[in-house]
Formats: sequence, structure tokens, C-alpha cells
Amino acid sequence: MILHPSRPRGLAPAWSLRTGALCAAMIMSPGGSTAAEPESAAIAWRVDYAGALEEARAAHRLLWIQFTGPWCPNCTRMERDSFPDPAVIQHARRSFIPLKLRADVHEQLALGFDLTGIPATVIVEPTRQVVAIRQGYLGPDELDCLLRQVVAARGGQERLEGLPGRRPAESAQPRTTPTRPKSETQLALSGYCPVSLISGRRLVPGQAEYTIQHEGKVYRFANSLMSSLFRKDPQRYIPVNRGDCPVSQVDGGVVRPGDPRWGALYQGRLFLCASQEARQRFLNDPQRYALVDVAEQGFCLHCLNETGLLVPGDPKYEITRAGQRYWFPDPSHRDAFLAANGPARPRN
Repeated sequence: MILHPSRPRGLAPAWSLRTGALCAAMIMSPGGSTAAEPESAAIAWRVDYAGALEEARAAHRLLWIQFTGPWCPNCTRMERDSFPDPAVIQHARRSFIPLKLRADVHEQLALGFDLTGIPATVIVEPTRQVVAIRQGYLGPDELDCLLRQVVAARGGQERLEGLPGRRPAESAQPRTTPTRPKSETQLALSGYCPVSLISGRRLVPGQAEYTIQHEGKVYRFANSLMSSLFRKDPQRYIPVNRGDCPVSQVDGGVVRPGDPRWGALYQGRLFLCASQEARQRFLNDPQRYALVDVAEQGFCLHCLNETGLLVPGDPKYEITRAGQRYWFPDPSHRDAFLAANGPARPRN
């Protein structure tokens, strides 16, 4: 089985905050007014996690991490409605080191917080202990209340309690209409989430509501964030050799479906073996099986067809067709092959 990664050191189970009467009381309290304080034009967002964490330690402030993405309409709403709010800006200036990160660029960090969608507001101590996580759209009043409460709780004025709010599945990330598989035989990875396998190194069952059909296979995902990451770069997450066992094919000339339980990562790519024994053989000599999906042993197929010569291809000029990779020595050979054989998926 693919090993679970260790979570980022110091991350504790996420606490979230109870809104309602407490928040309303804090907002309406005259003591909480910031009207007489100078206002900043905008929040001074940091963009580097390590630097922001070190700054939070030096200033003994909470780190406010805002996970976002350009494809997310509710992220845009928070940019427009919530972040320019004067009270929110004052909180950011006085009590937090604000950090804004794209969830797809900082994927490992987002997965470490068990996020299921964006926008996501994460508050952590300089020790990296999680104080609060809120997923979904927060209006200016909701965000103001959240920031007030974590500051109050840090000072011992309030105790953090469980938030009844929206469940992870109700994240503000819009859902797409599910694509249902015609039959279970088309279901890739036995229904496990491919992004969790590659990025998280763990088996997480996919959900039927987060389904994408790609190159004749149906992939399911644990949540909307995982499906968004797959849509952006599917080749990163698709198993090598269309999911067939490399050991069975190379050693025995037999095509056998791989099993996600016996997966192995090599050079950033996922190989699915058919059994525990096959997986061990792969791990003992991964280079023997690494090119199982490269057609013609990496020689240029255009040269073979036109002249019969064995001309080594270069993986920089690669296309993918029907689950196999084809290598060409330069762009001209690749383009000539595509002109004669129809479009494919060039890598470069």
C-alpha cells in the first residue's frame, strides 16, 4: 500500500469557531469599534509561506493563510467584498501576518490542512498549530467575527468551540454536473482519488459527485479541490501505462490491470502493480519497468515509418496517444508525425 505522508509538523486537529449571538455581540459592542483608528488602503498580503511564518514568529502574531484560486468565483467575491472591509484590514494590521496562497500552486500545504474546497481561511499559531479553519465564502461580517474570536481566544477571553456551520461538502466552490460512468469497468483506480494517491500518498475513496471522464476512463475525486487540480494538469495524476501492471507486461508480456493498493511512485509518476509480489519486483529494479508505456522503446516512430531507421527520441518532444508515449528527436519529426496521423497531446 502507498504510504501515508506525515502531516506538516506541529499541525493539530483543526478547531473552528461558533458564530451567532457571540459574534453579533462582539460586532455590536462599542468596545470593539475601530472607527477612530487609521485605515490602511489594503491588506499587505505576503506570498511566501516560510517567510510569513518566520515573520509571525518574530512578531508573535497569528498567521492568517488565505487559500484561493483564479478559477474560484467565491474567492473573487471575498476579494471584492470582504478583504477591503476596514475592520478586516485593521485586524490584519494589528494581530495577524496575512498570507495569500494559490491552492493549486501550494497543493501539498493545502492537503496538509485537509482542505476540501476554496476559498479557505486558515489561522495558525507561529508554532504551526491550527487555531481555526473555515472553508467557503465569508462575507465581511463573518470574516470580521472570525478574526475577532481567534484574537480573543488567544488572549484567553473566549474558548474555541465547534462550529455547526457548513460542512466540507457544502464548500462554496461551485460543483459541476457529475459525469456518470456507463459501466463500472470504466472506473479508474477502483474509484480511488488519483490526486490523493499522487500528492498525499494515501488511498482516499472518490465521490460520485466529483467525477471526470478523461481519455476513456472515469476518475473520481475526494472533493472539489482534488477535481480542480486534476483538471488543471491531468497527465500529472494519471497512472503510467493506463493503470496496467508494468511488471506483468515487461516480464510476462501479459496485460493485467494494476491495483491501487500496490502502487509505487517513481520519478514522480504512479505505477500500479497487480500484486504485492509484483510491486516488490518493481521496487527492486524500477528502471527496468519505468519505460513500459513508451512506444517503440523510445525510438522515433516517424523515422521508423518513413525510413526504417532506429532514431532515438527525446522525451522533451513527447506526445501521448491511446495510453502510450511517443518520443521524437525534435519538434519537426513530432509535427510531421502529427500531420500524418492526426492530433494527439504534445508535451512540448
